[in-house]
Amino acid sequence: RVKQNIRVEELNRKLKEVSITDALTGLRNRTGFDALALPYLLECQNQGKYSAIVFADINQMKMINDKYGHLQGDLALCTVAEAIKRSLPKNWIAVRYGGDEFLMVGECRSAEEAVEITENLREELELLKEKRGLVFSLSVSTGSVVMYPEEKNNLEEYLRRADEAMYVAKQQFHQAQSSLK
Repeated sequence: RVKQNIRVEELNRKLKEVSITDALTGLRNRTGFDALALPYLLECQNQGKYSAIVFADINQMKMINDKYGHLQGDLALCTVAEAIKRSLPKNWIAVRYGGDEFLMVGECRSAEEAVEITENLREELELLKEKRGLVFSLSVSTGSVVMYPEEKNNLEEYLRRADEAMYVAKQQFHQAQSSLK
């Protein structure tokens, strides 16, 4: 009976892990965001710790899928996910938030530190692109916000601000691409 209970507990643990993990990228999924990242951010806020939310969105993902096929699109997603895993501090949580959008959360003392994290992501992405010899261009637009404990904004407001910053970066990317044509 004890062995059976241990086995059931182990299977439940594995099932929970599968339920919060994105099968393609190995990052947390949206359920994992709700189960792990939101409580983490709330804990930081309650303990008076600074933290950050960083959004990243793959530029021209539709073009990658349309021109090179969905297997190459999957490779783009996995390459970005690998760059995120390699570049984030150990105590951060990374999530495939949906489609080609990623979200990262963790302790962060300043806007400059958040920018440094996104720069590390871009550098790691460049290394992986070269190493994998990708046949398509791959980059991300990012936006971040630092959560200061003395600000009493709710998490939805911080998420909205980080998402908005990412979309501003995305618009700038598209404007720059248009001026090259």
